[in-house]
Amino acid sequence: MAMNKYMHPRNIYKSPPNFKQLALDYPEFREFITHDVTGKVSLDFKNIKALRGLSCILLKKDFGLDIEIPLSKLIPTIPLRLNYILWLEDLLSLSNKTDKLKGIDIGTGASCVYPLLAAKKNQWYMVASEVDDESIRYAKNNIDKNCLQDFIKVIKVEENVLLKELLKGEEYDFCMCNPPFFGSAQELQSNSNTRSLNRPRPKNSFCATVTEVVVKGGEVDFLSKLIKESKELETQIKIYTTMVGHKKHLPQLKKLLREVEVSSFKETEFCQGNTTRWGLAWTFCSNFDLRNCPDPIKQIAKQSKRKEPLSHLLSLKNINEFSLNNIRDCVIKLYNDLNMAVEEVSRKKDVIRYFVSAYSNTWSNQRRKRREKLRRSIDSFDSVGENNNLSFEKESTIDSEAKSPGKRSHEEFVEGILVKKLKISNGTEQEVFFKFVTSLKLVESGVALELDCLSDNSNRDNLYQILQYIKNNLKIVPNPFD
Repeated sequence: MAMNKYMHPRNIYKSPPNFKQLALDYPEFREFITHDVTGKVSLDFKNIKALRGLSCILLKKDFGLDIEIPLSKLIPTIPLRLNYILWLEDLLSLSNKTDKLKGIDIGTGASCVYPLLAAKKNQWYMVASEVDDESIRYAKNNIDKNCLQDFIKVIKVEENVLLKELLKGEEYDFCMCNPPFFGSAQELQSNSNTRSLNRPRPKNSFCATVTEVVVKGGEVDFLSKLIKESKELETQIKIYTTMVGHKKHLPQLKKLLREVEVSSFKETEFCQGNTTRWGLAWTFCSNFDLRNCPDPIKQIAKQSKRKEPLSHLLSLKNINEFSLNNIRDCVIKLYNDLNMAVEEVSRKKDVIRYFVSAYSNTWSNQRRKRREKLRRSIDSFDSVGENNNLSFEKESTIDSEAKSPGKRSHEEFVEGILVKKLKISNGTEQEVFFKFVTSLKLVESGVALELDCLSDNSNRDNLYQILQYIKNNLKIVPNPFD
C-alpha cells in the first residue's frame, strides 16, 4: 500500500481493509484468505475471484451495495473509484449547486460502480452509457438489486458515441469517464514489459476484456475526441472530467484544452497501492474556476516533505581526534547555561547526536538579560564581601554534592560535561517547552553543527533562535581549537 498516504483525505480506505475482520463478518469472503505460519491473514491479489470477492464485500460493508460482476469483465478496485467520486465532490462544490446533481458516466461497465456509488453516497442522478450488451444486463441488474432505478438510467450507445447523442438538449452538472488506456493488445503487453524498474508493479491480477481497455487510436485519440465534443457542447455540461491512465499523455491533452479555450482546467492524481492514475477536469463556465479546487495530493506531499536541519560549520585550523569532543564540550556548556537537559542518543567516531530539552525560552533577549545582570552587579557592589562569602558557601555545597551522586540523581556526567535533567521541587520532571536534536559531525574543514526538530509540528523559530544564540556565544567560550 505504498501510495495509500496520497489517497484523497476523505477516502475511508487510507487504512487498508482488515481481511481477518471481513472474513469473520462475511462468511462468503473466507474462501479467499490464507493464513501463514505466524497467523497473519492475507489475500491473493493475483486471484481474480479473490479480487472480485473483495470489491463486492467492500461495497456491501461500506455502502450497502449488493452487486454481481462476471469474471470476464473489468473488476473495479473500490478505493480507486472512491477517489474519483471524492474528487468530483470537491469540483462540484465550486459551482455552489448542492442538490439534484446530474451526471453522465461514459462506459459504465458491468459493475456500474461509479453511478452506484454516486447515487448511494450522494443521491446524484446518473446516466450510464455502455456499448456491450452483456455489461448492460449486469449493470441494470445491479441497479435493480439496490433499488436505485429512480437515480440511474443505463443507455446503450454505438461504439463511437461519447456525449452528443446522450444529452438531447438537457443540461448536466458533470460527466466522468474511465477510458480504455491502450491502442492495441500489443501496446497493452508492451506497457507491462517496459514498466520502469523503479516503479513497483501493481499487486492486482489483470482482469478485463480487451474491448474494455483497448480502443483504436489509444487513450489520447479517445480523450481528444471527448475534448472536441465538449467544445461543441460547452456549458451544457458544467464540468467535464476523465481519468487518464498514462502520465505522459497529460501534456498533450492539456495543450488541446488550451486550444479549445476552456475557461479553466484542473488535474489530480488517484493513488491506491502501487497504482497511480490521473484525473483531468475542465469547464467552459466562467462563474467558477476549477484551479481553486483544493489539491489533496499536493497538500499531503507538502506536509510529508521533510525540512532540512539547520546547519552551521565551525571551522577549525587544526583537526585531530580531539576536535569533535572539544566542540561538543563547548556546545553542551552553552546548553547548560540555558538550563537545558541534554541526552546523548548515538555516538560514532565522527558523529555525535543528542536530544536537547528546553523547559522555557531561556535563549531570547540575551542583551537585555546581560544588561540586567550588569545592573544588579553594580547595585550589589557594596555587599561584595557578603556575596563572596555566599558564593564560597555555594561552591563548597556544590563540591560536596558533586562528590555525593545520590544527592544529584537527576543529573548525569557525559565525559566530564554536566548534563542536567531539571526537576521541580516536588521531584516530578518539569514539562518540556521545546525538544530538538543536535548533531555534531566531523567534516574536512571542521565540525558541522546541525539542529533539527523532532516533528514537523515543532516551532522552527525556536530552532533558528537557538542556533543564533550558539553562533553569538561560542566565540566567548575559551577556544581550545587553535
